Amino acid sequence: MGHEADKRLEEICESLDNLTIDSLQLMEEKILLNVQLENLLRQGHIDLAKARYIRGKESIGMLQIPSEDKEAKSIFNLETTFDESQGESIPHFDISLKTKSKEDDKEAQDPIKWFGLLVPQSLKSAQKHFQEAIYLTVKLANLQSQMAEISKQSESLRSLKKLAS
Repeated sequence: MGHEADKRLEEICESLDNLTIDSLQLMEEKILLNVQLENLLRQGHIDLAKARYIRGKESIGMLQIPSEDKEAKSIFNLETTFDESQGESIPHFDISLKTKSKEDDKEAQDPIKWFGLLVPQSLKSAQKHFQEAIYLTVKLANLQSQMAEISKQSESLRSLKKLAS
């Protein structure tokens, strides 16, 4: 029996080691994605400032955003699914651009059109950077979810290890 307990303890330790390696890899990926997100947001703000400089601060600002009587709608669909593995509910996020439908034409309206038909290229570039930042944020949320799951698994394995030793 002592040999089986030692073998079981060794398996638990190996699983903990593998979870730690997975956790470190996810942390590294999260750090890289955070750096990319910071760069995208910084570039988006710089492009927005260029567009305001070119067109004037009054032509690109809060006054062009729809008020309460005109509702601003998202151009993205966010789907949340839950993976029910091992009795735990792990969220997974997916985002996509809405497509125009014939019955609800206003739902997928491009917000850049709030600022006129001929907008500066820097405003289009800012929009592109901010949209990429949204996609990256979803990746980060999924990574965070994976990291939380690994943390839960590690805690349960540590408890099991205490009982086995």
